[in-house]
Amino acid sequence: MKALNCPNCGATIPEQAIKASDLVACQFCGTTFRVSKTLTPEPDMGDLLLGADFSNKVMPGWEVINEDLLTFHAGVPSEMRGKYKPSVNSYYVLKSSGLLDDFDAGINIKFTDGNKDIIRAGFYLRFIPESGGYAVLISALGSYTIGYYVKGKNGELVWEDLMAWTYHTALKSGINESNRLRVICDGEKFRIYLNGTLATSFKDERFKRGKLYLAAVPTEKSDLDITFSDLQLRDVLK
Repeated sequence: MKALNCPNCGATIPEQAIKASDLVACQFCGTTFRVSKTLTPEPDMGDLLLGADFSNKVMPGWEVINEDLLTFHAGVPSEMRGKYKPSVNSYYVLKSSGLLDDFDAGINIKFTDGNKDIIRAGFYLRFIPESGGYAVLISALGSYTIGYYVKGKNGELVWEDLMAWTYHTALKSGINESNRLRVICDGEKFRIYLNGTLATSFKDERFKRGKLYLAAVPTEKSDLDITFSDLQLRDVLK
């Protein structure tokens, strides 16, 4: 097997790590990426626009939300851990400081406590809280959903499905299982990757620009403890 280098820092990846799993973590910078062993590889990543060092709360380019519910832990990779009480609304965790249109975003998500039947987390895309935007969420059951929020008659945000909750074999189900969610937004075209596997693609033109949010969704019937790692925001390779 030929040598492989980390796409983020360039460090050499040990051969035994490549053979052990399709999903490889760099021991130096903590970047997680997929080593394809199929004829349809996950697309290459563009230049890194924003990373997030979860070893502390200072993250240039990101705004931390509900900071009192988060703890930050150095390691490989560094982790951001949240503890959320039951709520009918999502908890915003982080948001990009600036507005975004086209981008390639990835995050590792691990549910560590809560009712696995109803806890969720993921990205809000091209999102503005006053007017809405897209959302891609995964659950601890090994399912995912795609939808968007629009302003309702009473001024509140209303959820609309683009794809109802769907199970996918690439997602690991249960508590303390880590899954990587990657979303590529390129104009009207969207691609969703789950642990390096293309889950679906679709086209939609409703929202052209907004912020990228990381969200935790405990629901009103369950607490949610969750761990995030290796957040990357990259250019889209054309």
